[in-house]
This record gives sequence, structure tokens and C-alpha cells, in this order.
Amino acid sequence: MAPEPFRSASRDRERGAVTILATLALLILVTILTFALGRNALTEVASSGTVWQSARASEAAEAGLDWYLLWTNPENAAAATDRDRQRLVEAFRQLNTLGAWQSSPYLLNPGWVDSAGVAWDRAILVGSTEGSSASDMVLTRSGTGFLQTGLATVQSFDVTVRYLGKSDVAEVSAAQGGTGSTAGGATQQTGLASSLYQVQGIGKASVPTGLNTYVRFSATREMFVTVAP
Repeated sequence: MAPEPFRSASRDRERGAVTILATLALLILVTILTFALGRNALTEVASSGTVWQSARASEAAEAGLDWYLLWTNPENAAAATDRDRQRLVEAFRQLNTLGAWQSSPYLLNPGWVDSAGVAWDRAILVGSTEGSSASDMVLTRSGTGFLQTGLATVQSFDVTVRYLGKSDVAEVSAAQGGTGSTAGGATQQTGLASSLYQVQGIGKASVPTGLNTYVRFSATREMFVTVAP
């Protein structure tokens, strides 16, 4: 019988150690890959959620501009007797009243004053509160008759209006024969100039995180409006 080849116990131990190290390296690699894939998946989910919430904020901002146009129309303003639309009409009237806008409670930047303490930024802010039970500036809230119900995200908007002065060109010319008359005459009258405003709808998509606490996504839409005298 041929003798068995000689084996070194230390060499067997070395091979076992190498096998263990290789296995651990593979486990670490698999763990890293799994973590990276999971992280990418979470990032994609978060990005999708951000895009979705941002779109809802944009919708609310557009709604804010439409809301402003609706309730500042003279034919509708008289009917704005409750909810936030009444605040808008009140604030807009103050904005257009000399001696009143400087102290309006709706003043957007009350701290922006001159050396005499008079506010110089002729702008108003009508804001909304997500938890309000009676607001036509909040689009999503269960248990009311407003637009959308049953969704966790609360859509709402704020509106800012800034008076920019009179337009450079008179809207209506006038002559001796009366406003817009072509009768002519020796005496010319000054035309009527439209007022110019910057209007911003600030949309919010608010995700509740507790009692009256939210994570807010926001978007702003802007337009310039001329109003005839």
C-alpha cells in the first residue's frame, strides 16, 4: 500500500481562513449592492412624490390667480360678503386708498418704512391657513363642500398684490366734446390712465405631519394686471 501524501495542518488552516475571508468579502459586496439599490429606489420614490406634490402646489397657485381675478372684478366684489374673498376685497380697497394702505393690516412688508416711519412697499398679502374650517383659499379638506375631499395633502394658496402705479400711456383720450370725442376743440383734456398691479398666487401642497403641522411644497405664479379707472 502506497503511503498517503503528507498534509500540513497549518496549510489547511490557511485555506480555511482564505475561504472565510472570501465569503465575508462577498457578503459585504452583496450588502453594499443591496443598500445602494434600496437607496436608489427610495430616491426615486421621494423624487416622484416631490414632483407630484410640486404639481399640486402649481395647481393651487394658478387657482389663486383665478380667485383674484374673480373677486376683484367690480361686478363680483359686491357679492364677496364672507369667507376669505371678503378679506381680499377689503385689502384691495385699502391698497387703492391713499392714507389707508400704509396702515393696512394686510400690508405685505410692514417693516419696510422710510425715515418718517411710513411704509413704502405698496403691497398686500391675503394668506390662508390649511386648518381653516371656512376658507375658499383651501382646496382640499374633508367634511366641507370645497372642490376636493378625502385626500391627505391639503392644497391652498396665498395671494399678494402690489400696486405699481399708473401705466405710461393714457387709456382714454378726451377733448372738448367729451371723453373720447373726436369733435376737437382748442382745449385738450388729460386722458385716464389704468392702474398697474403685480399679482402673485403662492400655491401650497401641505402634507400633514401632526396637529396643524405640515411639510409644505410651494409654487408661485405671477401676472401683471391693468385696471381701468
